[in-house]
Amino acid sequence: MNISKAKLSLKKAGEKVGGKCKNVFSRKNIKRNLVVLASVAIIGGAVYLNWNYFSAEGESGIGGAQSVLKGDSESGESYFAMTEISRQKTRDEAMEVLQTIVDNEAAAEADRTEALNSINAIAQNIQYEGNIESLVVSKGFEDCVAVISDGAATVVVKSDGLLDNEITQIQEIVYTESGILPQDLRIIEKAD
Repeated sequence: MNISKAKLSLKKAGEKVGGKCKNVFSRKNIKRNLVVLASVAIIGGAVYLNWNYFSAEGESGIGGAQSVLKGDSESGESYFAMTEISRQKTRDEAMEVLQTIVDNEAAAEADRTEALNSINAIAQNIQYEGNIESLVVSKGFEDCVAVISDGAATVVVKSDGLLDNEITQIQEIVYTESGILPQDLRIIEKAD
């Protein structure tokens, strides 16, 4: 008797779950699902482009998973300006999509809450990046750009060669300001 009751309750549970899945993919939710899918695609694309933009140079590993990259000298100061502009443009696009979801009254409350949380996370990352850049420059580096995304950080500093103590200073600043561990940090040297 207990086995037949268990089978019956499993069958009912399956029908309930199946019904809920049908509601998620119903015609009335298609617009919401497309907005969510588009926002995820844009954010994913932005992260991918930033990742490729910063990892286009050759790597030489130093300690654990953390790496220090050396860039060429042809771009100089324009590199830092271009990186800041690119970072801001990517952020603006992501924020616009997320704000569209938050403002869309037809979107599910969970999607709106998730979009609002993403906006808050981006704002927090912007604050962390600004603090990191200011503190790294205060340690004697001429220029610095920090990018934080998905719990990892990339810091680009203008330097002809980083000493071990300078790498440690940057790691400490990033950890103190954002809580990101050294193994989730990439440091890129950009020569004059």
